[in-house]
Amino acid sequence: MYLIFEGLNLISCFGLIAAFLIGFPTAAIVMKSVASLFFLLAGVRGFFVHNKTGYAKSMLAAFFLSAIGDVLLALDNGEGVLFVIGVASFAAAHVMFLIVFCRISPIKKIDIGAAAAVFAGLLALLLFGNFSYHGLLPVLIGYTVIVSFMMTKALSLWRSRGGRENAAYLIMAGGVLFLLSDVLLLFCLFGENTPPIVQAVNWLLYYAAQICLTASVNQRNFWGGNY
Repeated sequence: MYLIFEGLNLISCFGLIAAFLIGFPTAAIVMKSVASLFFLLAGVRGFFVHNKTGYAKSMLAAFFLSAIGDVLLALDNGEGVLFVIGVASFAAAHVMFLIVFCRISPIKKIDIGAAAAVFAGLLALLLFGNFSYHGLLPVLIGYTVIVSFMMTKALSLWRSRGGRENAAYLIMAGGVLFLLSDVLLLFCLFGENTPPIVQAVNWLLYYAAQICLTASVNQRNFWGGNY
């Protein structure tokens, strides 16, 4: 069943891209919301059918917060209060992901160093890139701290993959795809004369990330236990 939800998510993503490129903003908002609903349903299925554990509960909360962020960012062009709330919702989603990743693979010095290196690169892009932030730079810097740590902790799961390779590799791929989609989103929202294809690729990467993460929770060898 979760594969059906993932497939419908992908179909909705292509519908979103088509509506955007054709120039139907209302249809694009609807398709974005529908696409997010399907990855959320995939996460719900993983929680109720397989896991019902503390790990899965935190992942499901992250999917829910991501879906909220999707809708809010679809309604805001990057200048209003809905955008700030949407970014906060995504930041909270990443914190929930972090809770899971840190419980599975305890934080080590190499994780902190890797996160700092990723953050430094993204901060340089924020500070020296050709962007117009409309006073939102502090919000974006704070978000960058969180997403940098989330991605590096996702990659750290290779240390805890024994017997759970499928779930670990799906989360690792999801973390990288999430970060890449956020970089492209920066250009889409605040860049100068960003071509429409960049937005299309951003959505493809983002929903691919969510497909990987929701699929991880649907693996029978997903981490168990409560906390």
